[in-house]
Amino acid sequence: MYTIRTPYKYVSEAGIAERAGALVAEFSKKPLVIAGAKARKALGAGFFRSLAESGVSVVEAKTFEGYPSERQFSFYADEAKKAGADAVIGIGGGRVLDTAKAAADTAGLPAVTVPTVAATCAAWAALSIQYDDAGSFVQVRLNKNSARLVIADPKVIFTAPERYLFAGVVDTFAKFFETRPTTEFHPEHIPGEIAFSVSKTAYSRLEQGVFRAVSEASRGEFGEAAGDTVDSIIHLAGLAGSVTSQIGHYSFAHPFYHTSTKLTHTNVKLHGEKVAFGIVAQLVLEGKPEREIVQAIRLFAKYSNAFTLDDFNISGESRERDLDFLARQIPLDFPYVPNPGKIRNALVRADELTRQYRREHESEVQKIA
Repeated sequence: MYTIRTPYKYVSEAGIAERAGALVAEFSKKPLVIAGAKARKALGAGFFRSLAESGVSVVEAKTFEGYPSERQFSFYADEAKKAGADAVIGIGGGRVLDTAKAAADTAGLPAVTVPTVAATCAAWAALSIQYDDAGSFVQVRLNKNSARLVIADPKVIFTAPERYLFAGVVDTFAKFFETRPTTEFHPEHIPGEIAFSVSKTAYSRLEQGVFRAVSEASRGEFGEAAGDTVDSIIHLAGLAGSVTSQIGHYSFAHPFYHTSTKLTHTNVKLHGEKVAFGIVAQLVLEGKPEREIVQAIRLFAKYSNAFTLDDFNISGESRERDLDFLARQIPLDFPYVPNPGKIRNALVRADELTRQYRREHESEVQKIA
């Protein structure tokens, strides 16, 4: 048995944010809006004007700051109930969208997600990554439903810094690397094959079009390449993650990310940036040939995501202590990992190979910092 949980409606089109009122009005007349200050500015006044013109009366919530925590979920759920809201709209990046989805779930209301960056597939996923208020991972919180409506406007998303887009690209590549082991261990497992096939499509689309999309967007053009990029990161990556079964996916990169957040000094990097390093370590654990691991590093380097442990502040006097913590705490359900010592060695080897690649290809490696 397996399940697929997806949004009721996903709309992706340049300029759709300024025409979103009719879409939202299908589900809500009085939504609570959760947004960060930068996200609200990026989305623009046209979105709210469109809501008003469609008879949607917005309830403004406190400006979002911090992390998606249980405190935040409860606070915004209570705000929605007190205001008599009939939906929750999240506007922004993954933290805001995860908060909006969980708050809506807590309050028993539908959620609408409006991503202003494409750094993850959070707008789509029927879950919220829950942290404590300091930014340390707590759990993957499963929500009863995905967002009722996702409004993805490339014209808005491509105004965000390139760093966020590239983090979303490599996080989408991770879906390919993290679903592949399932198909290797269970070749007749239909959910795994579905997820892997969708992931391969996303991978291919991104490799074909990301840089063209960035170039066109710099000229104010938001055509097929921009649409494919946004759809691959949000829709296809989200769909791959939506297919769940009793077997699950044999992944290491996301458990690495989740565990690393408990070392709060490493949280200088985005979700996708940490996941990129986790994929390199995963390939070491899988026993893949070194040339294949280097190919992955080269892939990530194209998107400024070939990172070393130093880049996560795992260095100096705390390096050995941090590595020991990660080796002990990262979940051991990955089938290639018999003990924490293997994890530690894989992290060190991933660091060594990335350092070597960066030394040998310094002129090719983009602005990694």
